[in-house]
Amino acid sequence: FIGNKRNVKLLLKELLPWMVEHKYPFSFATEASVDLANDQELMDMMVQCNFGSVFLGIETPDEESLALTQKHQNTRSSLSEAVERIAKSGMRVMAGFIIGFDGEKTGAGQRIVKFVEQTNIPTAVFSMLQALPDTALSHRLAKEGRLRGTADGNINQTTLMNFVPTRPLEEIAIEYMDAFDELYEPSKFLDRTYRHYLTLGEATYPYKGEGRKKEFSWMVIRALLIICWRQGVVRSTRWQFWSNLWSMYKLNPGGVSSYLVTCAQIEHFLEYRGIVRREIGSQLADFLAEEARIKAAAIEVEKVEAVAETVA
Repeated sequence: FIGNKRNVKLLLKELLPWMVEHKYPFSFATEASVDLANDQELMDMMVQCNFGSVFLGIETPDEESLALTQKHQNTRSSLSEAVERIAKSGMRVMAGFIIGFDGEKTGAGQRIVKFVEQTNIPTAVFSMLQALPDTALSHRLAKEGRLRGTADGNINQTTLMNFVPTRPLEEIAIEYMDAFDELYEPSKFLDRTYRHYLTLGEATYPYKGEGRKKEFSWMVIRALLIICWRQGVVRSTRWQFWSNLWSMYKLNPGGVSSYLVTCAQIEHFLEYRGIVRREIGSQLADFLAEEARIKAAAIEVEKVEAVAETVA
């Protein structure tokens, strides 16, 4: 969104009076590079135009990997400070993280978890690095003979890496599954979300809804009841849920609605982290079995060659 800051500021300058005139009919979410945090004027303009959240492609807190992937904008200043500045400006931060970069050191998964916890990012989209079709990465890996199968685009968070990494694939896959589990452990997720919204505060755009027709929605009521039942009654984190919600009501009443929407995301991720472990675990088992078969076959070939040499 901020590839051309001059033009985007001109856009926001025109958007603001339109939003005010039409009583803020929309809220916006967008994607930006982390150097958004270096432009307070731009962040303030976005919040005034009702931008509620921004997705940051952080990828990894490891500076060596960032430099290797030419994500130089992520190394110019402290990533944690950048996240905090954006949140304090009034926009919820979502972020993408990747494991499996060339030259990556052991423990990358836990370093990502630690960073997410330190920066209080509720929604961390986490995946293993994949070689997308017809990209510089896939072309380089093909030349190096490191592609596994073909980079056909049939890849997602439940797909094992489609190339041979520089550290053991088994190690990366296990770190990935463990980190995914930890990122979306219910208690930790609720705590991160609560801390994030305390930093976030209430967006300060001028129109607060006066004159807008209030519509009763059974869908919204049903969703609220489901969240309160599952997180406030059934789950073991029930006391944490109600305590955090009460504190949110006292400290940031205007943000309660958005806060509950973010809390609801755990309902998806609780199920999805099980799918990730099951699918990745199954593919990893197949990969290791194939590796063992190839190794055994190689040993047999060596034995046959050794016998042939002895006979000769």
